[in-house]
Amino acid sequence: MSVVQLDSTVTTAYVVVGDRFLGISADDRVHTVSGLVALLRGGRLPASQELAVHLGQGVTRHDLDYLEHVAAVHAPHLRVRVVGEIAEPARRHHVHKYQHSNVLLAGLTRTEENVFQADLRLDGDNELLLDHQTGEHVQGIVVIEAVRQLFLAAFELEYGVRRPQEHFYIVWNNVDLRFTSFLFPLPATLHARLTPVSVDDPGKLQFRIETEVHQFGKPVASSRIEFTALPNERIAQIERAKAAKAVDAYLEASA
Repeated sequence: MSVVQLDSTVTTAYVVVGDRFLGISADDRVHTVSGLVALLRGGRLPASQELAVHLGQGVTRHDLDYLEHVAAVHAPHLRVRVVGEIAEPARRHHVHKYQHSNVLLAGLTRTEENVFQADLRLDGDNELLLDHQTGEHVQGIVVIEAVRQLFLAAFELEYGVRRPQEHFYIVWNNVDLRFTSFLFPLPATLHARLTPVSVDDPGKLQFRIETEVHQFGKPVASSRIEFTALPNERIAQIERAKAAKAVDAYLEASA
C-alpha cells in the first residue's frame, strides 16, 4: 500500500491485477480485483480522498466498471483514479489467433521498416493460464507465445500486406530463446527487428527475427528465430505427403 498527500489530497495507491494473478498480491501494495472489492465493501481502506488504481495485467473494462460501482456505494467520499489503460488487442489475423482472450499483444506498431513493438496484454482467461499459473511471476510459456505472436505480426505487417490475397503458413526452422529475469503480471513491452534472409522466391520466404521483452527498462527475455513463410497450398501438399509417409511408417512398425 502507498499513501501519499498531493495538494492536500490524501491518495491511497494500489496496483490491481486480474484474479488469475493472485500470487503477486502477497505484496500488500498489490490487490486482485476481487481483493480490492472486498476491501471496499468492508470499509477497510485507509482514510483517503482518492484511490489510485495502477493497472496490472488481467484487468478488464468490466472489472473497472465494477470497482467504480462498489466504491460509489461503499466509499462515496472516495474518488477513483485509474493509472494505465485497458488496451485493445492486436488484430487476430496479425497474430493468427481466433479468441480475443488468447491475443497477447496490444498497441502493435511498425515503428520503421522491419522494426516493430507492442505491449504485453494478458487476459485472465488466456489459454496458457487456465492450468498453469502459479507463484508471483508469469510462466515462461506465455513469453514464448508472445514472442511467437510478435514475429507472426511482423511478417504480416511487413510482407503479408504486399500479397493480401495470399494466405501464408509459417514454419519454425530454429529458435534460440533466453530468459534473463522473471516476467511479472505488470506492464511490459516487446521489441522486434525482422531481417529478410531470402525473399526472391515468392513460394518460399525466409526470415530471421530478433525479439526482446522488457519490463520497466530491464530485459526479461530475448529470442532469435529463423522461419519460413510458405503459401498455404504449397505447405498443404508437403504436409499431406509427409503425413502419409508417417502413417506408413507407423503401420509398418506396428505390424
